[in-house]
Amino acid sequence: MAKFTNYLFACDFDRTVTDRTGQIPQANLDAIRYFMEEGGKFTINTGRSLPMSRSRLRDVPMNAPLLACNGAVCYDLPTKALLFCHPMPEDCVPLMRYYEEAYPELRLEVHCLDRHYVFHGDPERDQYLLRQQADFVWADWSMVPDPKVKFAIYSQRKDLFSITSESQEGQFFAFLEGDINQRGGGRYTAINSMPGMVEVQAAETSKGKAARELANQLGRPILICAGDAPNDLSMLEEADLAFIPADCDERMLGRGFHEADSCREGTVASVIRWLEERI
Repeated sequence: MAKFTNYLFACDFDRTVTDRTGQIPQANLDAIRYFMEEGGKFTINTGRSLPMSRSRLRDVPMNAPLLACNGAVCYDLPTKALLFCHPMPEDCVPLMRYYEEAYPELRLEVHCLDRHYVFHGDPERDQYLLRQQADFVWADWSMVPDPKVKFAIYSQRKDLFSITSESQEGQFFAFLEGDINQRGGGRYTAINSMPGMVEVQAAETSKGKAARELANQLGRPILICAGDAPNDLSMLEEADLAFIPADCDERMLGRGFHEADSCREGTVASVIRWLEERI
């Protein structure tokens, strides 16, 4: 039996598989291929939507279905098969419209399976979606189809990563997280996944639940997870072995997770080295 036969490795993408410039260190690609050759199943478990993932993840070695939208979608890229989808409640539009009207200075997007439906102008965000080859359309609410998988609110900043949680803007988005959770009445989960954005989904969805569900479907009793940000917290807590990059979001520190190499050095490669040394 190959050494990683019992393992599913579900890994965040941005700043975990990639470095801080969005490039994937060659060490990670080599290590993932080795992990799969030795019987392991590897997948990406990302907050990105399905439209943002299809092109961007084309060159990432995977031999298990993709988990997108923070666990709301499980999709097999080679066969284009939707394995499961956990959309927001059917009456989600009034909640989303409240934030559209209350904060016209912020970008709001509804992430569906086909494309993003966007509200409020933000040329920088438009250009980012074009670079990611993610289909999007300016919309009114009558145009937005079901299933509505996620909605997200973004700061209109060229570099969202430049916003810190201690800044006034970062504190405002932390407030938004709490406000949405309160108004959602327990039916939604809002996560301040980066200091300049909030992602909102059905309460019963999470990266952690999706990763464990996929591991069970694949017959993999050992779940390994790695991630760098608060939207990764549920899968790290669910994992049998959990890792954070050395340069992760500071809000992830002090939680008892294993510390891997920085994303620049190759977080994924260091996790797989750690496993190999202990098997």
